[in-house]
Amino acid sequence: MQSNLSSDIIVEILMRLPVKSICRFKCVCKLWCLLISDPTFIKRHLNLAIVDKDIEHQRQKLILRSSSTPSLYHVECDAMTSNDVMAVKLHFPLIRSSFDKVKFIGSFNGLLCISLEPERLFLFNPAIRELKVKRIPNLYIDINRSLDDRDSRPPIYGFGYDHSFDDYNVVKIMNESIVYVYSLKTDTWRRAQRFSYRRFNSDSGVHLNGAVHWVFARGKDSPLVSMPRLIVAFDFAEGKFRELPRPYDDAENVTAVGVLGGCLCWLGEQQDFWVMKEYGVKESWTKVVIGVPFLNLRPLCFLKNDEALLVINEGLIVYNPREDTHREIVIHGINGRGKLEIETYVESLVSPNVWNWELKEISD
Repeated sequence: MQSNLSSDIIVEILMRLPVKSICRFKCVCKLWCLLISDPTFIKRHLNLAIVDKDIEHQRQKLILRSSSTPSLYHVECDAMTSNDVMAVKLHFPLIRSSFDKVKFIGSFNGLLCISLEPERLFLFNPAIRELKVKRIPNLYIDINRSLDDRDSRPPIYGFGYDHSFDDYNVVKIMNESIVYVYSLKTDTWRRAQRFSYRRFNSDSGVHLNGAVHWVFARGKDSPLVSMPRLIVAFDFAEGKFRELPRPYDDAENVTAVGVLGGCLCWLGEQQDFWVMKEYGVKESWTKVVIGVPFLNLRPLCFLKNDEALLVINEGLIVYNPREDTHREIVIHGINGRGKLEIETYVESLVSPNVWNWELKEISD
């Protein structure tokens, strides 16, 4: 194919296009296919969504699953200008007999991590429709704990990205004490620092700044209800846990953290939550009061008009902080009437098809 445009100009144009269009343009000519498949281009395409908020909003999506069906669906965040939104079914081959054990762990750089207990992890890029499966080996069980003494609760997971090693990691906490970390780059599990906290639930951690964050309690002997809530992060680069400052000490009703607009959130109940404007700095905690009473809240993302997309009391809400108003979003097209599980992701060209994972091809 003849072109009067230099390869640099072609790259600049392609970087600003949606993922679906770019994938189609691989067929234009060999040069374009090589450009689009190049790891440097994939990183530049990804980084553009980080520095350009308009591009980020264009590529921002929700992925949803009902607890009563194995299917996955996605919704354009740009569609949230309407109160009625239609979900589109994704091609994702879950095992139908085990869908009640499926759980979203987290997403980063366009990759969604999903667990199917007790034996498999999925790494899925919905934009380019590539899926890989990792079978979880029989990990080491502490020989100092008897079978009767082991905790029967499900493990706790976290998924994120280690910038220092350019590696995607999965952390798994089990038996209330044992921690393993999976490295996608080396395709290995490694034993990490022993877990010395107590959990309030089995929620997956939230990823921010190369670490996964939860609300835990310290100690083993006191009643859980009377123990102070702590923000605990597992740092992928250091391979160990650390604590972050809380906005206040009396936090008996707080059992979760979240991320909104690149900031860590301390989630309570009633009508307010706290946002850490500068990561790790206690003085940067800022109280946010919203005119929507809630028992539980989970922030998802900001929309392009600076409205916040929130899950409140299991319903999807768009909140306008300037006018202190909100509206409910009704999502149509999802089979089943179970509880909705929702995760955000930004479309990317990042492929999970590297290292020694079992490849699954998805076809129409």
